[in-house]
This record gives sequence, C-alpha cells and structure tokens, in this order.
Amino acid sequence: MAPRRRAQQGTARVRVTVQLSELPAGRFYAREKRKPGPKRKLLAKQLRTSPPAVQQPRRSYTVNYKLRVLSWLQKPSIPCGPTRLREPTLVEAANRFKIPVANLGKWQKEERQGKYLETSAMACRIGGGGRRRKWTEMERVLYDQFRHRRAEGKVVRRSWFRYNAKKIYSETYTTTNVSEFRFSNGWFRGFLSWHKITLRAITNKASQLPSDYIDTIIGWMRFNRRNSQQRNENGIPESDEEAEVGRYRLSNICNMDQTPLPFEYLSGRTYHQQGDKTIWVQGSKQTGWDKRQATIQLTIFADGIPRVKPLVFFRGQGIGASIQAEKEHYDKRVVVKFNPKAYANSTSIVEWLDDQVIPVLDGRPTLMALDMFGSHKTEEVLDTMRAHDITLSVIPGGCTGLVQPLDVSINRPFKDILKVSIDQNSKQER
Repeated sequence: MAPRRRAQQGTARVRVTVQLSELPAGRFYAREKRKPGPKRKLLAKQLRTSPPAVQQPRRSYTVNYKLRVLSWLQKPSIPCGPTRLREPTLVEAANRFKIPVANLGKWQKEERQGKYLETSAMACRIGGGGRRRKWTEMERVLYDQFRHRRAEGKVVRRSWFRYNAKKIYSETYTTTNVSEFRFSNGWFRGFLSWHKITLRAITNKASQLPSDYIDTIIGWMRFNRRNSQQRNENGIPESDEEAEVGRYRLSNICNMDQTPLPFEYLSGRTYHQQGDKTIWVQGSKQTGWDKRQATIQLTIFADGIPRVKPLVFFRGQGIGASIQAEKEHYDKRVVVKFNPKAYANSTSIVEWLDDQVIPVLDGRPTLMALDMFGSHKTEEVLDTMRAHDITLSVIPGGCTGLVQPLDVSINRPFKDILKVSIDQNSKQER
C-alpha cells in the first residue's frame, strides 16, 4: 500500500502518514491473494495427459505431475488379451514412474478429498503440510512492526529482525526460557517465505581483483615473513623466546583501517515485500544527512586485546558553542578529531602514532598492516615508524577484502551493531 504524504508548512521535507490495514485474526499473508482462475476439476471429470516413463526417480513432484500420474492409473493401457486393455495397478505405476506405492495411494486419497483443487499446479506441497509454526503470536507482532517500519520508509536488515524478534519473544512468552528461541537460519528463512519478504538490493559495481592477485598476496606474505626474522649485525637470524611470531609478539602485530561512517544508512539493502518495484526509505529531519559522513579509524591487535581507542573524524574545525556543548556527550572511550575533509591525513596519522600507538608497544618491534591509502605512506609517517621500530606492511591494492582482518571480520559486524544502535536511538528521540 502506498503511503499518503502531506507536506509541512515552512519546510520542504515531506511528512509521511502511515495507514495500514489491520492483520486478519486468522491466517495472514504478506499481501492479498490474486484473483483466482478457474477451479480445477476432479480426475473423474477431466483426465490429463499421462507423463512418459522415467529412468531415474524424482526428488519432488508438482501437483500437475501427480495428477498426470493419477490420470494414467485411470486409463486402460495394459494389455490383458488380444483386444482388451485394463487399468494399471499401483505396482505397475510405481515401476513405470519410479514412485513408491505408498505415495501413489496417498495421492489418490488426497485427490478424492479435493485437496488439489485449490492448490497451484506448480506447487510441490499441498496446504496444511509441513512443520507447524511454533511462535505464531510473536511472528504476528514482528510482521506487523515490519509492515509499519517499511511503510515509514525505514531500512530493515537481518539485525533488526534478530533484535526485535528476541525482544517480542521475551515479552510475549514470559513463562518460557528466553534461550529457547535462537533466531536460527531455518526459522528466519521460513518467516521470510511465509510472509513473502525478500532482500532487495541496490546494485553497485564491485571492485575487481587484480588478475595476478594470488601471486601478489603471496609476495606480501613473504615480505611479512622475511621481516619477522630477527637478524644481528652479521645478518644471522636470532630468536626471541617471548616472541610468538618470529621476532614479534602477538601484542605487537596490528592492523589499522579507516571506514566511512554515514550519518544515515539509507542505501544498500532492506527487506521488503515481493512484487513492489519501488523500494523507498524515509530520510531524517536534517536535509542532506544521507550524503554526509564521518570517518572512523579502528585498530586491532593479533592477541585480540583492545589497546587503541577508536578515532572518529568529523568535518569542520571543531570550534563553536554548539560543538563545545556536543563534546560533553562524547564517550571517553572514543577519540574525536575535526578536519576539513573528515578523513585521516598525514598529520593526524602521526598524532595517532605518538598519542595512542607508540605508548602501548613497550618499545618492542612491531608489524603494522595498513592499506595503500596515501596518508599511510608519507615521509613524515614513515620516519615516525622507523624511529620506533615499526615495520609498515602495505596490503596490496584490491586485496584488502581478502587479507585485511578489519575488512574481513570486523567492519561489517561493527556497522551492523551501529545500525541497530542508531535505530534504537531514533525511536527514543521520537
């Protein structure tokens, strides 16, 4: 159902008024059923063309195929004399079509009961079969919230379903253990299929890997291995008993990366009902926030212990009464800086090394993996690293999605958690 829009006076922003029909009390579906076609007739009134004999058994059978097999059972086709034909038996049909006799008997019973009359010809199962849904009330509330959220033009992702499903379950089934509902992949796929919900995506051009990316990555790994060996003045390798990887301790192997931090997550993917061609989302009150973004810089260590605070870059100079009042609400576990471009430059990298990284290295040799961003390779940054025995390992271009730990394992879960947090804060602000 298309939302009704009403413009506010004095602003160009469009206000959306959501009007959705209530879910029916009985079984409910994601959308109205289409107008049904002509009803299917019983086999006693209309036989179908028989299928040919098969050599290999099928894994599933559509309603149309079942009716064709049953039609063959009702047609005299087995010779029983010079000029006479008789109807086939179930055993003969089972041998011809490689179908168990029990299935044929079941199909005959279902056809006499009229269960195939309202079922789609291409369906493999009739209505009422399969495992019964266990948490129908929770699913009803979750689906209703999903309908209203999409009607308001808000993005819906898997993390939203997980958070709200567990919350609704704990509020609805107070006498059961919360751990009984685990938001499994099977339940989630069934929920999406039942309500005709699919993941709609905006197609983006993916970055292509280098044609020789395997050799490039191997060369990069050889560089790391070669530089991890401790050598004395004569070039003879030495070992450190406390080092876990060559001459490095796990606490001195790190990876740093910057990633954009949009003010609004309005692009990408959202769950939506099937059939609609336009997938729209509602923006915030601030015009242009969907095009503005900050940059967050994360650092991880090989031993998994966080030692460096996240660093956030905002666009601007960081001055003014409103900015000073805003700084009072910043979390002490995050460092915030301002610059004209809202991303890390050579000066900010050197400050980051001096203020956060070097104090936690304890003067030991360090291997730091960074991507090929220009600010990571300036003379000022390289001189600072050499002075503190930090070996810069530059990840080959186009290969960060394969070998950079932050890109592979951290950034996406971090952004998923951030999206959920933004959604919850938006609800509280309203």
